[in-house]
Amino acid sequence: MAVYRDKRRSTRPWVIDISYVDRRTGHRKRYFRNAKLQTAEGARSEERGLIVTFTEKGFVPEPEDVAEGTVQKEELTLKQAYELYEKTVMPTLKPSTAIGYEKNLQAYLLPRFGDWLLSDIDRAAMIAFDQELARDGLSPATRNNIVMPLRTIVRNAVELGKHHGHPDFPRLNRVQSKVYEPPSAVDVDAVLAAADTHAKIAFGLAAYAGLRASEVIGLRWVNVNLETSLLFVREAMTYGIVVTPKSGHQRALPIAPPLQAILEEAKKRNTSEYVAPSSKGKPWTHGGLRRAFDRAVDRAKLPHTRLHDLRHFFITQCFVGGAGGPTVQKLAGHCHLSVTQRYAHTTETLMRDAVQVFSKRLG
Repeated sequence: MAVYRDKRRSTRPWVIDISYVDRRTGHRKRYFRNAKLQTAEGARSEERGLIVTFTEKGFVPEPEDVAEGTVQKEELTLKQAYELYEKTVMPTLKPSTAIGYEKNLQAYLLPRFGDWLLSDIDRAAMIAFDQELARDGLSPATRNNIVMPLRTIVRNAVELGKHHGHPDFPRLNRVQSKVYEPPSAVDVDAVLAAADTHAKIAFGLAAYAGLRASEVIGLRWVNVNLETSLLFVREAMTYGIVVTPKSGHQRALPIAPPLQAILEEAKKRNTSEYVAPSSKGKPWTHGGLRRAFDRAVDRAKLPHTRLHDLRHFFITQCFVGGAGGPTVQKLAGHCHLSVTQRYAHTTETLMRDAVQVFSKRLG
């Protein structure tokens, strides 16, 4: 039980924060409200009165309590809050985000917490859940992705006035920055040589223009100018739905010579509006494109790698070619330069070679 000023809000109000077990139901509860009188003494006096009431009645009265033991509004379970979220927020999410949330809800969250009242999903419950996921071998990033929908659903219920608790979730797990090891130029050539005709176009766009899979799938000829050697990333396609690129911004890319040759050849025989359609003339699915890439890697007799690693190859080769961070950021379509800089480690060998000039001078 505590009285303090809420520093997370600009007005820094005095709040009363009381956690207790409701003796009527046996459920854990949390009373979190702005004090009626916004002074330190006034807030403490109100808290003392609430504690006396709890001692006598076994619960702390909420604004909805119209009489002892009678609650006007029933508290939501996570399943009910999720149904509310489906109607109000889910339609505004990107398809990839909505589908990812749905998968984690059905696989992890609803089986575990679906019938729990929102006030029962507290800090201790979330920490215990995260520890179970960790024991199952899930990475910190994966565990964060699993609990994110739950946090969002609860906060949505609060914002809509359907839940009067104050979420006290633990911080998300700290995720270490990744160091990317892209395929070599020899490996990329081998994959392209082993790829099916239609798949080769898609892989070329990833390797020589750095396009994400959704951008490859959604690229149309209207956004490619072979005369000026420019292509424009204006849209992407996820689960058959046209969306904006991941960064939210359009970008123009110069077409690299190897890609120019691939696209010119494709233009001669391609009757689809899409630059890199599947063999059926329709846009690839993410799963179909991934399987085509796996087949090409197997034919090339290379170790397992991912389609997205072709994009890593493009970014690191731009650094090797001498491009600066801001330039590579624009080419890759990253929102933040810090993301781009993760790839800069690949130039370490070049930097080591560069400083050898001083040993030559000493010699």
